[in-house]
Amino acid sequence: MAGIGVRHLVVTTIAVALVALAAVAGLRATHKVERADARPAQPSCTSRLLDDWSDGRIDGTYPIRCYRSALRSLPADLRIYSSAPDDIAQALSRQLQARAAEHDARTLAGAARG
Repeated sequence: MAGIGVRHLVVTTIAVALVALAAVAGLRATHKVERADARPAQPSCTSRLLDDWSDGRIDGTYPIRCYRSALRSLPADLRIYSSAPDDIAQALSRQLQARAAEHDARTLAGAARG
């Protein structure tokens, strides 16, 4: 009989430990979800650029990677039936030209300082 009592005690202890472990895991998961919900999701630069273009022109400036990403991820209907690809490509070209002009100006300024 003593063996059954010990076995019951071990099984009960393991069951209590598993329940406690599950409760802790549940609390941690809930805490992570609450923290994730506390931070609003930021739209990607591609989404911001396409939203900016939605009126048919791009008013803001974005990192060059955003223009390239927007061109790669354009939905088929925008690619086919709108001026989005051309408008975004032109805006990308302007950004590349501006970057080159800034680089040239820095290079010339450095050379002038000598």
